Amino acid sequence: MGSTLLHRAAPSEAVAREVRHTLGWFALAVIVGMQAGTIFRFLGDWGETRVADWIDLFTPFAVVGLGGLAVSRVGASPRTWALFGVGAVTFTLGHGLHLAANSVSNAPDPVLKNADIVHLWDEVVSHYLWYSGLFVILAAMAWAMREVHVHLGAVGSVLAVLFTVTLVNIYIEGAIAWLGLGFLAVGLTVGMAWRPAPISPLLTLIGGLGMVLLLTWGVAWFVVDGSVFPEFSDVGWI
Repeated sequence: MGSTLLHRAAPSEAVAREVRHTLGWFALAVIVGMQAGTIFRFLGDWGETRVADWIDLFTPFAVVGLGGLAVSRVGASPRTWALFGVGAVTFTLGHGLHLAANSVSNAPDPVLKNADIVHLWDEVVSHYLWYSGLFVILAAMAWAMREVHVHLGAVGSVLAVLFTVTLVNIYIEGAIAWLGLGFLAVGLTVGMAWRPAPISPLLTLIGGLGMVLLLTWGVAWFVVDGSVFPEFSDVGWI
């Protein structure tokens, strides 16, 4: 991508520091929120509901709120906000559909549990909306913060790796591995094309590492038993 499109005044170090801190909290919100059902499963049930589902209600507030805060700190353009808004609505809609349909699929009634319509909203439509919304949010954030010097450091590097692993996890368990590969490929391509923009190393890390992990999972299982990107639950890991 041409330098003309990328060029803009870099934010002050004070602003950059605030953005980095917000970005760290955003990464943590994605890491925990996108895996809330698994992370908090040990808390068990609350009546006919799961405690993890109640905690998961806060995921859109945390992810969209912190993402929007990071974008606001760099004075994003109206177009960037429009893109972020589309991602936020899509993300929240997909998350809500998943949470509701997943709660139905957890019911003890086998008829409800195995209904095709429940599977459609729980495992197909909601996942495509939810994860596509997150991708659009990330795209808007990357564009808004392209001139922010991230300076990952030890903690930031750990968060970046955990964030990438989280994306790989949800693409696998969400049964959208092929779409996930596309998302990661875009991140890697943009990260390389934007060099030497300050955000480039972070995008390259997430896209490159994510593709390696996801492809390794797919190839390994294809070699072992001929399956293509099996979900963790399919192989008995969760």
